[in-house]
Amino acid sequence: MSDWTSGYVADVEYTTGYFTELNPARLPIGLLNAGYTPPKVVNACELGFGMGMSIAMHAATQPHVNWYGDDFNPDHVLFARWLNDAAGADAVLTDESFEAFCSRDDLPMFDMISLHGIWTWVGSRNREIIVDFIARKLNVGGVVYCSYNVMPGWTVAAPIRELFVMHARMTAGKAHSSGQKMEAALNFVSDLFDRDPAYLAANPQARAKLDQMKTMPHGYLSHEYMNAGWDPMYFNQIAEIMSEAKLQFACSAGYHDAVDELHLSPAQQAWLNEIESEPFRQTLRDFMLNTQFRKDYWVKGGLALPAEEQVERIRDLRLVALNTREAIELKVTTVRGEVTLLPEVYEPILDAFADYRIHTLREIETAVQDKGVQFGQVLQAVMLMSGIGNIGFAQSEAEVAKARPRTRTMNATIMARAEKAEGINYLASPVTGGAMAVGRIDQLFLQGWNAGLETPAELGGHAFSILEARGQRVLLEGKPAETAEQSRAELDRVAENFLVKMLPILRALEIAGREKMSPVGRKGAR
Repeated sequence: MSDWTSGYVADVEYTTGYFTELNPARLPIGLLNAGYTPPKVVNACELGFGMGMSIAMHAATQPHVNWYGDDFNPDHVLFARWLNDAAGADAVLTDESFEAFCSRDDLPMFDMISLHGIWTWVGSRNREIIVDFIARKLNVGGVVYCSYNVMPGWTVAAPIRELFVMHARMTAGKAHSSGQKMEAALNFVSDLFDRDPAYLAANPQARAKLDQMKTMPHGYLSHEYMNAGWDPMYFNQIAEIMSEAKLQFACSAGYHDAVDELHLSPAQQAWLNEIESEPFRQTLRDFMLNTQFRKDYWVKGGLALPAEEQVERIRDLRLVALNTREAIELKVTTVRGEVTLLPEVYEPILDAFADYRIHTLREIETAVQDKGVQFGQVLQAVMLMSGIGNIGFAQSEAEVAKARPRTRTMNATIMARAEKAEGINYLASPVTGGAMAVGRIDQLFLQGWNAGLETPAELGGHAFSILEARGQRVLLEGKPAETAEQSRAELDRVAENFLVKMLPILRALEIAGREKMSPVGRKGAR
C-alpha cells in the first residue's frame, strides 16, 4: 500500500493560523519600496495550505482574485472547503500530491504563488516539482512568497531534531501517534541533557531551546521536527535553486526587516552595503542576526520604476489602523535588544491613524508635515508598524464593496460556531482583504453587538447565557470560575474592554457591522 503522506506528519492537525504575508493586498508596499513593479493579481495559488485558513479568508475577501490551492491532507481540505463554502466563495481546493496538482493542464498562469512553511519539509523531489511548476506557471512579473528554515540559526537545534527523529524510529514498531512520539522524544532528550553530555557544555543554548519546545503544542512540534524531510538551507543555496525558475529576491515579507537601523549596528550596515552580490549579502545578514526563519518575496523579472513614479505610487497606497492608539508602544524588540522609537516621528504618525479611517500614505505625510516629519520617515514608520501588525493595507472601495457580502456571511458562520466551541479565532475583513485575530469570547460579544446590544452588561449577559447553557465558565487566573456569579462578573469586565479597545478596530475593518453599516472605517464618499 502506498504512503500518500510521503513521510509528512498527517495524523495530527497542523495549527489553524492565518498568515498575512500570503495576502496579495499587502504586496505593493514591499515591492515598491524595493524598486519593483507589483503585479495585478488575478490568479493566485497556495501550495501546501495547511488547514486553509489563509486561502479561505483571501477567497472570501478578494472575490476579484481566482484562488487555487492544494494540500495533500484531506482533513485540511475539508476544513478549508467548509470555510470557503461558508463565504459563498469559489476557490478551487484539492488534496492532490504536488506532482499531480502541478502537472494539471487546466490551471491558469498565476500572478502569485505562495509556499508557507513547506519548503524546508517537503523533500528534494517535491522542491524540484515546485520549482518546475513556478517556472512554467508563474507569469512574468509575478511574485512567489516562500517561508523556510534558514541557517545558521538552526545550528544549535539541528542536533536536537536529529535525536527526536532517531527516538521516533526506535519506537516505530509501537502504535504511537505523532503527538505521543513527540512527547516521548522530548522526555528522552531531557533525560539525556540531565546526564551532562559534553555536547550540552559546548552548546549551552540547547537547554533553553529544549525548554522552549516543551511549552509548544505537540501538533506543531510534530509538523516542525518529525517529518521525513527537514532541510534548513543557507539563503544563497535557496537563491540558486530559485534562479532555476528565473526568480530573483525582491524583499523580506516581514516588512519590519526593511528597517536595518533597528536590527544592525552602523558598522554592520556599512560592511554589508559593500557586498555587491545580493544572495551573498543576505546570507551574511543572516549570520549577523543568527536568522532561523525567513519569509521572502521573489519576483520573476523586475521592472524597475523611475524614482518619482515609485514614490508617487507609494503615496497612493491605502492604510488603516489595526490597533488602538493607546495600545501601540514606541518600543520594539530586536536581536540587538529593546529599541525605543523616536516619539517626535512616531507619535504624530500614529495620531493620524487614531480616527480609525482609511488614509493614503500621502494623507498621512501631509498630516505630519507641520511636525517636521518627512516622507522617508513616514515610509519607514509604515513599514515597521505594518511588519509588527499595527497598520494594515486597505483594498480599493470597489474591492471592499464586492467582498462585503461574502465576509458578512463567513463571519456569521464562524461566530455561530463560537457559540458551541473554541476553534476559529479569526474573522474576515473586506477592508484589508485578510483576517484579524478575534477570540471566542470576543466573537460572542461581537455577535451580540451586531444584534443591537450596547452595554458591557448586555454583551456580558449574551456571552454568559451561551456559556452557561453548555456548562462552561470563563477562566480566572487560568482556572474555570467557581461560580456563575464570578463568571458573569468577569464577562462584564471583559466586555467593557472589548467595547473600548477592540470594537473600534472591528468597525474600521468592517468586521463589525449591523443592519445599516456604520460609516466608521470609510473615508467619506470617495
